[in-house]
Amino acid sequence: SGDGPPVQQEVVEYPESTVIVPITDRGTIVMVRQFRHAAGESLLELPAGKSESVDASPEASAQRELREETGYRAGRLISMGAQWAAPGYSTEWMHRFLALDLSPDPLPEDIDEDILVQEHSLSSISEMIRSGEIRDMMSVATLMMAINLYADYLPDVTPRDA
Repeated sequence: SGDGPPVQQEVVEYPESTVIVPITDRGTIVMVRQFRHAAGESLLELPAGKSESVDASPEASAQRELREETGYRAGRLISMGAQWAAPGYSTEWMHRFLALDLSPDPLPEDIDEDILVQEHSLSSISEMIRSGEIRDMMSVATLMMAINLYADYLPDVTPRDA
C-alpha cells in the first residue's frame, strides 16, 4: 500500500506479451519445446512472446508469435483476458488467447530460437501438468484456464457410441 519504511526493490521492465493455446480441429494442442537458459533445460510450453512494438495489438502479436513458433495462423483468436505474469518483480502484462481454425502460414523463427513443435491431445494435458511434463507456469495457468473456463470453445473430441 506504500505505507511503512522505504524498501529497495528491483523490477524487471518488460513489454506486454501474449500466450496462445493453438487447438487443431482434431483436438490437439500445438506446443513448443525449447531450451530455456534460466531453467537450464528444454521445456514444453505454449507459444508465447513479447509484443514487438507498443503499437502492435495483442491479437497481431499473438498471430505473429503463433506463425513464428508453430507455422500456423489462427482463423479465430478468442481472448481469455490478460493478467500480470509475475507482479512481484516484473511489469509484464500477458494477454491470453485460444487460437482456432488453424491453417499453415509460417514466418521465419527468431534467430535465437531453436524450437521443436509438438502436438498433444487435449485429453492428455491435465495428466502432463500433474506429472510435471508441463512445468512452465505460464503454460500451466493458461492451459488450465482454457480447459476449465473456456471449454465451450474447445473441439468436442469425446468418443461417441456408434
